[in-house]
Amino acid sequence: MLNLDYFKSILNLENTELRCRRSLDEISPVMKTLFERFVGEMGINLNDEIYIRSYDTTLSTTYHDARNPTYAEKKKSSDIGRKYFVGLYRKVNEKEHNLITLELNSFSNVILIHNEVNFIPFWAWFKNEKIHGVMDSIPDEFGIHTGWKEKEILLKQDFVQYIKGCIKPRKRPWFQIGMSIPLEGQLEEQFLIDRLISSWEKLEQFRVYVSEEIEISSKTYHALMALGSTRNLKETELLGRTYSVDLSSVENYKTNGKRQSFHIYDADQMVTKGFIYYFEFHEKFSPFQTIMVQIEGHNHIFTNAREILGEGIKEWRISKSFTTQSLDNHMVMAQAMKLLKEHGIEAGGNVYRVGSFNNDTQTFIEGNEQVKKNFIDAALLFAHASQKLELPTDENDEGEDVEGLPTDDTESLEPNFHFEEISQTISNSSFTFSKDIIRDLHLNLTALDDKHFVLLSGISGTGKTQLCRLYANAVYGLEYESENPYFTIIPVRPDWTDASALFGYYSSFEKRYVKTEFLNVILNALKEREKPHFILLDEMNLARVEYYLSDYLSAVESRKEIPLHQDDNIADIPKKVLIPPNVYLLGTINVDETTHSISDKVLDRAFVMTLSDVDFNSYWNQADQDMKEVLGKEFAMLKELHQMLLTYELHFGYRTMGEMLRKLYVNSQLPEEHQMEPMDALDRVISEKVLTKVRGDERISEMLSTLETWLKENLDLNSVSLKHLNRMQEELEYYGATQFWR
Repeated sequence: MLNLDYFKSILNLENTELRCRRSLDEISPVMKTLFERFVGEMGINLNDEIYIRSYDTTLSTTYHDARNPTYAEKKKSSDIGRKYFVGLYRKVNEKEHNLITLELNSFSNVILIHNEVNFIPFWAWFKNEKIHGVMDSIPDEFGIHTGWKEKEILLKQDFVQYIKGCIKPRKRPWFQIGMSIPLEGQLEEQFLIDRLISSWEKLEQFRVYVSEEIEISSKTYHALMALGSTRNLKETELLGRTYSVDLSSVENYKTNGKRQSFHIYDADQMVTKGFIYYFEFHEKFSPFQTIMVQIEGHNHIFTNAREILGEGIKEWRISKSFTTQSLDNHMVMAQAMKLLKEHGIEAGGNVYRVGSFNNDTQTFIEGNEQVKKNFIDAALLFAHASQKLELPTDENDEGEDVEGLPTDDTESLEPNFHFEEISQTISNSSFTFSKDIIRDLHLNLTALDDKHFVLLSGISGTGKTQLCRLYANAVYGLEYESENPYFTIIPVRPDWTDASALFGYYSSFEKRYVKTEFLNVILNALKEREKPHFILLDEMNLARVEYYLSDYLSAVESRKEIPLHQDDNIADIPKKVLIPPNVYLLGTINVDETTHSISDKVLDRAFVMTLSDVDFNSYWNQADQDMKEVLGKEFAMLKELHQMLLTYELHFGYRTMGEMLRKLYVNSQLPEEHQMEPMDALDRVISEKVLTKVRGDERISEMLSTLETWLKENLDLNSVSLKHLNRMQEELEYYGATQFWR
């Protein structure tokens, strides 16, 4: 005899630890034994696919957590243990499905014998018009319950409308279909076993519907996963150009599907990136197994994969619609279908075919690789037709006038990201950059396929701007001095306070859109996706970077478009613009009293390189031979001076060294009667180019003393540099701080 009042008293204990422990010790053994007797009487064979599972694991975990001081306080108010269940389950493709459950529920004070099913099968039955047959399979005396704690009873006559009402607001409840018995008094064990047997038998037809839905879902998803596992696709040809295709492995996506990224490359430049999603169901739009192809944030294919199931061979035909706001969607459709046919994909009207599925062999006749290629090609062509992605074409490149780019020789420029060739080109230049720095910049710019943002910091004159130009030119095989139409330097102004500094703005006074050089580069990059476009924001922290660059950074991170305007009459500027993956943004920053600090928001999205180290030995080796013959002594002295300043981060860079040496050399070329004495000339350049940037507090006192000694040993005691230095020392002693400028 089952004492239900006693069981209920255990389930209602206030102390979580005690409630879980006593449920495990006193309720679990009784209910599991009873349920096992039911399974035995029904002759159900238990195995790896069909098994019994109870609430014991959750109760045991909660009990131990409640005894752990770390979690004890949180578990005091837990409702775990206020019900107990044991059920029979079936596992299909690692998914667990309930067959029948015996539940003691103290929230609603009932014993439930039910088959628990989630919302998705009911949604599927509603969509494929099987729902009324499913409802007829549920005995009239059985209830439909929902809720984890208190059970809400849903009336059968209202249930279909209830399902419909859950779809749009995305309510996804679980349902328990079965009978209930009051959780009170005493009850014969055999009576409960008989009710289990009766429920099992009366729900047989309902379980058939559930089983059929599971089987259809499993078959369809298996076909999708066969497509997903195919990674042999290496290239595709679109609009006359051959592209490399890089397919990643399939990864878990949320709880209802998987996804696989694909990258389309023209040589080494990524043209675009997309995802193929394989959904067991789409929680917002479809209860069916679905394949979705997304490119740069836009969904171009969304189709129910169950279309392939049936007798014999079934063609996978997909209907397409376009809902662009600024284009004639009928013309877009006609263009898209025309492109599909030109690329070997059968199409007509608004329907196209990606493949044929043999239901006898459970394989695609064309092979997984070809079907997958058709999906990717179709999505890319849809994106091109709807102007979400402008694919390059060999045919229409000729003579095309791209604003800001010359039309006569840009076609001959082909990018090449091979590091060995880039490094060699830069090393052969007249500039001095170590292989480590070149490699670091290369990796920072190319490691991420769709995000390229590098900040170069350091003292003035270390070659930050030159390095950027060198690298961009080396990618296109150009010398440093050559004009590169794909490299743009944009000086940052202190008055940049918002994104209009980069993306322009609509002038209501002039009734036109005021464009910027930055926006021109972005628009050109969208037209020539196969070619990297480099932008250098020079001295970018003269204004607050997070003010004017935030829209750009957010767009790159989210792959969302940046709104520009809302005027339908503006034809040359799109209403929104996407940042394509062939935009490489570099920025140089200096740190002094005229600049702003860089916020974490910016730093988190960039690779930051520091170019404060200089290699004057390599620099001297590459210097002009005539200069080296004349200025050997002066160069050695300037190197000594540099070393003294280095410890205090007051040293100078290549630019300063070069300009000093150049002045000294030009002085040496004057007629002898007009020349300065070599040491007088050296004195002048030190005072004009080195001491001007010396500033600090008492921490530089020792350095000033060292400089004083050095100047006295190498220059005249009446030298200009020594006079400035002595004055700075006096100010430091008097004020506690000093600088060159008075």
